[in-house]
Amino acid sequence: MFKIFKICFPLAILAILGSGCSLSPKYAQPQTNLPDSQEAIQSAQEIAISQKWWEEFGDETLNRFVEEALQNNYDLLVAMQRVEQARSQWSYARSDRYPNIQAQGGATKNRKNLAQNQPDNYNNFSLSAVLSFELDLWGRARDADRRALAQLFAVKANRDMVRLSLVSNVAESYFGILTLNNQVQISKNTLKSREENYEYRKKEFDVGKISEIDMQQAKSEMASVRAQLQSLLMEQNAAQSAFLILLGRDGAGVFANEIPTQPQDLPNSPMIEAGLPSSILEKRPDIEAAEQNLKAANFNIGIARSAYFPTISLTGLFGYVSPQLNELVNTSNSTWNFGGNFVGNLIDFGRTSSNVDLAKSQYEEMILNYGQTLRTAFGEVRESLFNYQMTGEKLSSLDEQVLALKRTLELANLRYGEGYTNYLEVLSTQSSLFSVELSQQSAKLETLSAAISLYKAFGGGWDKEKYQEE
Repeated sequence: MFKIFKICFPLAILAILGSGCSLSPKYAQPQTNLPDSQEAIQSAQEIAISQKWWEEFGDETLNRFVEEALQNNYDLLVAMQRVEQARSQWSYARSDRYPNIQAQGGATKNRKNLAQNQPDNYNNFSLSAVLSFELDLWGRARDADRRALAQLFAVKANRDMVRLSLVSNVAESYFGILTLNNQVQISKNTLKSREENYEYRKKEFDVGKISEIDMQQAKSEMASVRAQLQSLLMEQNAAQSAFLILLGRDGAGVFANEIPTQPQDLPNSPMIEAGLPSSILEKRPDIEAAEQNLKAANFNIGIARSAYFPTISLTGLFGYVSPQLNELVNTSNSTWNFGGNFVGNLIDFGRTSSNVDLAKSQYEEMILNYGQTLRTAFGEVRESLFNYQMTGEKLSSLDEQVLALKRTLELANLRYGEGYTNYLEVLSTQSSLFSVELSQQSAKLETLSAAISLYKAFGGGWDKEKYQEE
């Protein structure tokens, strides 16, 4: 063992001394033109988002569905497996920086050849340790280690982005289903009213009180509402199926009747005070993933450049050889050797230069990708802030319109009953009210969707420190 130490220790020292060189460019974060928070919609505070931001809607059913999706959704499970794959690749790349030590053993039995006057030795036992190591003089192994680590961070950030998108989709799909439930109920109530109205007008026509035009108009309105209801029922069923698949349900679970189908009031949109802080760079996992991919491309240049220079490999062996197994491990039977080899390209007809050019081009691509990701992020924040404000104002306008149309319908019925107008005015008002009531429900969904988009645009409470410490 002492001799093994005498051989390995100089190799380790040489490896440490030879690992100080790197041919990759010095990494520098690309310059970005960050907007001032005053350029965004006026707000006094920078946004602060809880990591469980969906709980701000105050819906326990939603919370339960989100937790189920985080456990079972296949897209998220795939993203988590990719993290494990990247972790294994990094571990493999890291191990390439250290020597490889293998054990070898053998046993042979020789047959005596009297013609050649061989000694009477039938057995030959051997046991040895073989060490091989490539000196990382040009930083290839170290850059490969760093590239794999950056790729691991990028994959982890992508996993977090998948998680954020999943939660956003679950919340939006859930509220979409509640909205459809309400619209279906509005349509059913309206259809019942239209059916009763048609039966009444038909009786009036039969006794000659109204013309056939009034009766057919009532029938047409009834059929129109029925067709609208049938479309909503199909949309409701499709939304439920997509939602259950989003939760990661199996075949039996997809048909389980666990999603609310009864109408209920949608929750109010949470109050979110948000400006446009420069710290968004620290809040979005997709930006982090783009930067880590950029770092990996930077280290890849150094790996490609290292091929210009020769590789130096060291090998060593220490062991024992003996004709008797019981005397194998004996100082007098020890053996060792130590050597090295030198391999370098003389002429490769531009292969190395082409690889270096490819690595540089890939780095430039990652710079463009990083810039595009950043611009997309600020665009999403800007759009989400504006929509968050506008959807609330739109809902208020539709609330006023619904109240006005309900009063208009009362007046139209009075005017028709007293003979001041024809029935077309009543039908027109009824149709307008039905349409606006459906739009009112859609507008409520838009306010919730705008809040969800705002949470997502600001990273959904993503914690960069926790991500780095994982």
